[in-house]
Amino acid sequence: MKRFLSLTLALLVLTTLSLRAGSDRVIQTKQLPKAAQLFLAKHFAGRTVSLAKEDRDFSGTTYDVLLADGTEIEFSSRGEWKEVDGKRTALPTSFIPAQIINALRAQHAGESIVQIERKRRGYKVELSSGLEIQFDSRYQIVGYDD
Repeated sequence: MKRFLSLTLALLVLTTLSLRAGSDRVIQTKQLPKAAQLFLAKHFAGRTVSLAKEDRDFSGTTYDVLLADGTEIEFSSRGEWKEVDGKRTALPTSFIPAQIINALRAQHAGESIVQIERKRRGYKVELSSGLEIQFDSRYQIVGYDD
């Protein structure tokens, strides 16, 4: 009987956690973290937010924003951008580290950045040609993928 109660309790806890883990909800732009709101106002001024979502899972909370032009932006729980995807459209470069911009101008002139992802140890950039470039945390190119 004691074992049955323990198993039942464990199952109940796991069920509750799994239901809570996948909770996504649509939110208003003003419900985004302040840093995310400022990022949108500064770097995507004049673009309309079509959808803002709060995503909660076991690893924490993130925010996803879809702009009317199709651009998708993912923010951390603190409102820092994690990934910006222009869906094959050039992104503004005002938020991209200058060292990355300079490296790309020197080695890939004429290419636009259409996607950028901030990783734990650097950045991944996709160019308009489809070429993906990996940068380390010191903004040095460490790899290519096409």
